[in-house]
Amino acid sequence: EGIEGKLTVDNTITFNEKEGIDYAATTVQLPGGERVPFLFTVKDLVAKGNGNVFKPGFQFGGDFNTPSYRTGLFLDPKGRGGTTGYDMAVALPGLQSGEEGDDEMFMENNKVFDVTKGRIEMEVK
Repeated sequence: EGIEGKLTVDNTITFNEKEGIDYAATTVQLPGGERVPFLFTVKDLVAKGNGNVFKPGFQFGGDFNTPSYRTGLFLDPKGRGGTTGYDMAVALPGLQSGEEGDDEMFMENNKVFDVTKGRIEMEVK
């Protein structure tokens, strides 16, 4: 599956993503050689270029949405989820008493579906 959208050319080239990849699981290599899993997405990308011709040196980029890959049915390794599963890790109820330190437990147990902003920059070589 690819990415589909409208490409317009005026004084600049603009691409508006309309349909395609929501997530593409891939592996990226970090500086130093470590390889890590990565979910690629460019949902609702609006990218603009620095000219009106694709040629070496042409730069192209823009903002896009990054919806959470964890839907309400996703369960973490301890069985906690947004709409299903346990509301806290099974061995931790005694630690959630409203006392000091509960903020860290809340952040760990509270599963949310976030949509955040991403940005991509590309260059033709």
